[in-house]
Amino acid sequence: MTDNGNGWVMTINATGDGTADAKGHRKRGWRVSAAVGLAAVLTGGGIVALQATGSPAPGGRSAPAANVASHTGPLTSKETREASRIAVGTEDGQRGEKKDTQGKKNDGGEKNAAGGAGAEVLDTRRPARAKSAAASTPDSEAEVQLYDYASDSLITRLVDLRSGKVVRSTRQQEVQPPPTPAEVRQAVKVILADRRLGDGMRASYRAETKKRLTSPSQLLVQGMSFLGSRAEGVKGAEQVSQCGAHRCVQLFVRIPGGKWIDTSRIVIDLSAGRTAVIGL
Repeated sequence: MTDNGNGWVMTINATGDGTADAKGHRKRGWRVSAAVGLAAVLTGGGIVALQATGSPAPGGRSAPAANVASHTGPLTSKETREASRIAVGTEDGQRGEKKDTQGKKNDGGEKNAAGGAGAEVLDTRRPARAKSAAASTPDSEAEVQLYDYASDSLITRLVDLRSGKVVRSTRQQEVQPPPTPAEVRQAVKVILADRRLGDGMRASYRAETKKRLTSPSQLLVQGMSFLGSRAEGVKGAEQVSQCGAHRCVQLFVRIPGGKWIDTSRIVIDLSAGRTAVIGL
């Protein structure tokens, strides 16, 4: 059992070869097993399991909208990219779409998790069709769910792939779907930018791999949305009281090879770009 000097936990779980677990512990009483935390998450619902090297959020321009196929099945990859492009490139009051019917509008422009222009795409799908609709009727509409970090709003936009316009747009506050791969990568970057936690994560990675940790793509990461109500009665709960109104996540981080870095007490507030350690 060794201390890397940064007060960071490195928990190594059995790899299936019969070897015993090697368990470290953090100074100041940080003794939570990442494996236990992960099991709790997997059974708690509302999780998206991701590799940090997974596909980025849909982006880029596809073929012209006029080439959209006429079908009623799931969206094709081209349609998904086109729907995302239309939804991200359109803000309230532009292109003739209807105004948002709920929530507040941000006049400074929508932002994604990294602070760039345009809301973060969370999900793209074909909207539900009425049972009475003819199966052969072409459907050129797509529903895109986005998160605007500038106003902390969940946006749902119905777009027409043929016209390239938004048909309807609504906003909601304090609704937090599971994080996307792009948001999980951004959360790792926020940890790495924290002087204390970032140094600890890099030291743990170097101790196991003898290499420098410079990018989220070097890790395997799972993420889930975090609400401040989950920390009720826990020391440090006031640090995460805005989570729910803000977009917050927890991460479960593994080094390729089966070894876990314990981040189970770290909450990343993506809206504020900061971290909090709770339960110490």
